[in-house]
Amino acid sequence: MATKKKYTIGIDIGGTNMKAILFDGEKILSDYSLGTPKDNLEHFLVMLQALIEPLLTKAEELKIKVEGVGLGVAGWLNQEGEILMSPNLPLLNKTKIGELLAERIEIPVKIENDANCFVLAEALQGAGKKYESVYGITVGTGIGGGWCLEGKIFKTKWSGSGEPGHVVVNYAEGLRLEEAYQKLTQNNPSQLAEEAYRGDVLADKSFEEFGFLLGTSLANLINLIAPEIIILGGGVIEASDLFFNSARKSMKEFIISEEAKKNIKLVKSKLGNNAGAIGAALLPFYQ
Repeated sequence: MATKKKYTIGIDIGGTNMKAILFDGEKILSDYSLGTPKDNLEHFLVMLQALIEPLLTKAEELKIKVEGVGLGVAGWLNQEGEILMSPNLPLLNKTKIGELLAERIEIPVKIENDANCFVLAEALQGAGKKYESVYGITVGTGIGGGWCLEGKIFKTKWSGSGEPGHVVVNYAEGLRLEEAYQKLTQNNPSQLAEEAYRGDVLADKSFEEFGFLLGTSLANLINLIAPEIIILGGGVIEASDLFFNSARKSMKEFIISEEAKKNIKLVKSKLGNNAGAIGAALLPFYQ
């Protein structure tokens, strides 16, 4: 007897765009995108509803019921679903956006950090499907990360844990990985990538240096928790060949266990730009 499908909507809120998908647990049935409003909370909620409505209409056409909505957003959240700090969308600070949305659409809403959504998707349906311990790291506007253990996002009691961008990479200056990344890419990684591809030696060197720092940070992570696989994603994934080999080389150099050095894999995202929305859509299933 076939298992009854469960239909959800997953929303990935980025600093520039918001993407929503209608999901049946295995595949995307429909998707819709809008720009991310940054002026005030009321406008944000109105646009969030406008993002969801075409998918609810599609669900009606398909004669299916949306049972839950998952919301992925950059920032630190507490156990009650309050966004303590969102670096790209300060208008969401100190809000329970999930509860506010649920009141408007009358569908249960679960909210999670966007990097956690990314790793959940990759662990369950992407590059990490065969592994029990999966770490995901996203490189885009900033650097985020999350750990998926036996199909569930590993979380501590405290917000702000599991943040690889805040690993200190230069003790003399107190420089963190994300600060080094912004400094090396001049706060515009896309522009610098274009320059590197056009043959700019300094741009290429900046990405190589970032790769070295990323790899050493991942080695520290491996020496602490030793996941079976590390999956790299985020907005800069298309330019990851500029720093991927450098990251892999320095990662291998600083891993202490020869067994871990030989077996732990560093790979690129399989789900690409859909990973965050898929992970959000999976929240009502798994979290």
